[in-house]
Amino acid sequence: MTLKRYNDWLEEYLYYTSGHEVPILYNKWVGIGLMAAVLKQNVWIDMGKSFKLYPNLFIVIVDKAGAGKSHAIENSGFGLLKRADEKDPTDNKLYIYNQRISAAAMIKSMSELYKNKGEHCITVIAEELGFFTNLSGENSNISWVLIKTYDNSDLSNETIARSFEGTPNAQFNIIGGTTPDSLKESVNKKFIDAGVVSRIMFIHSDEVGEARPFPIPPEGNDMRKEYLADDLNEFKKLRGKFKWTQEAINYYEDWYIRTRENASIRDDKILVKRIAGKMLKIAMILSVARKHNLILELSDIIDAIKIRNEALDNILYIDTKLKTTEWGEKVQSILEIIKVNKKIQHSILQKKVTHWLPTDQLHNVINTLVEADLIEIEMIRIAKKPKKIYVWRG
Repeated sequence: MTLKRYNDWLEEYLYYTSGHEVPILYNKWVGIGLMAAVLKQNVWIDMGKSFKLYPNLFIVIVDKAGAGKSHAIENSGFGLLKRADEKDPTDNKLYIYNQRISAAAMIKSMSELYKNKGEHCITVIAEELGFFTNLSGENSNISWVLIKTYDNSDLSNETIARSFEGTPNAQFNIIGGTTPDSLKESVNKKFIDAGVVSRIMFIHSDEVGEARPFPIPPEGNDMRKEYLADDLNEFKKLRGKFKWTQEAINYYEDWYIRTRENASIRDDKILVKRIAGKMLKIAMILSVARKHNLILELSDIIDAIKIRNEALDNILYIDTKLKTTEWGEKVQSILEIIKVNKKIQHSILQKKVTHWLPTDQLHNVINTLVEADLIEIEMIRIAKKPKKIYVWRG
């Protein structure tokens, strides 16, 4: 199939969504989510005899109200998905949940959809993560549903006769948002421990975007929206297994082994497979966006690692929002950063944590770690200026 119009759909989507006070990172991840939604289970990477890896993702933007996440999700992303469906002359529409629903109702709804339409895949557009009613309390078993639908497993309830009632290979794609306070209130410890959090791409940006008293979308955006929607409908038609170039295979293998060897503790080594899975999902999406005809090229792997790392940089921000912000947790979080880097310059550390740890508290944390003999401070000169370096003493 020959696809045209744009050499890189995602880059054009970022241009389409510019002109508003929305962090670029939020529009980028919504764009990635849109492509995951239309690809569904139609394309995959064959992971040998183990399993097939599909490009579905759980994307949740975390920021304060007014930061632009709703505009990125609802106005830009959801609006484009709806336009693509309106233009699709076939019955290949997307099935979208964007209303509150309980775990039981979700299972029933998907089961009926599969029975009537043969559809396995659902797109969730959740401007507020509370879409899943309450992730703690009576609806805490939603964690089981989310794990099953992320892993493309059977989602079912057994009848008395033990016959299958449900959706085989059920899949969710989630493009969601929430505030830090809502995230902490709605997600309980069981939800975290069940493994759902490690499957979610939490996105946060400290950027506020350029001041726009009056939003100025790019010239020709009405036609650009039509073309972007047309390409989404073309992506829906793609079918088959991704192939790799040898360069891409070599780079991925080296990256995987190096990442696993650099993990300092056993739990981190175990999670490398899940980290790699997320990266490969992004790589598939980049390949399709660039019209690579279901071929994973070296550039797709390199750029997917970069994009995933953009989200990784803010994992401690999310971590502190999910847990109680007690002093000991702050100290442990700073120690982990220093431990991973072995040594880190003060200005770099401060930049990494300034959005969740004020300067005066950082100073007190460092003093605590020095007094506990967990780190030491070295002074070096860079461009004739003295610089403070924190060194892990492990």
